[in-house]
Amino acid sequence: MKINKSRLGRELGVDRRTVDRYLNGNSSCKTRNRKSKIDDLYNVISELLSEESIQTFYYKRILWEYLKDNHGLECSQSSFRRYISDKPEFQAYFSDGKRIQANKTVVRFETPPGEQAQFDWKENIRYITKEGEIIYVNVGVLVLGNSRFKSYGLTMSKSQSVLISFLMESFEAFGGVPKTILTEMWALW
Repeated sequence: MKINKSRLGRELGVDRRTVDRYLNGNSSCKTRNRKSKIDDLYNVISELLSEESIQTFYYKRILWEYLKDNHGLECSQSSFRRYISDKPEFQAYFSDGKRIQANKTVVRFETPPGEQAQFDWKENIRYITKEGEIIYVNVGVLVLGNSRFKSYGLTMSKSQSVLISFLMESFEAFGGVPKTILTEMWALW
């Protein structure tokens, strides 16, 4: 009796060559278990995505770039993303870990060109240098009300001379001075 391997393969949902292989007694699979290039960095990735890590990675791409730049990772971004997705302990970090962001609705307030700008300090931002030194920096931000064009200034202090210098540089970049500058009262002191 001759067996119809094609029909049997369709019924079992496998290729006819797979049916032939099993009929001939060769049931062993010839796929090889290779180690991933990324497996060498498993402990580093685990440490970076742990609760104790001071660094937050909001996207897998940023983690991939960090590992390429600092740990010599040599793989494509798509391979890295697949590796992270296949490891539940790593995928959980990106699904429900540190990267949760709140949905915020912003109501835009329109003003005519040149009418107003808003100034604010982003104060005492903790920064860790490559040597491990902790410093605190301040960022001055001036936003035009109409175009939302922004000017940023990074500084170690918030003195009056630093503020005036930042505002003068911003006005030069804007090509003029707005009629009104909105600020929080304590932002200027």
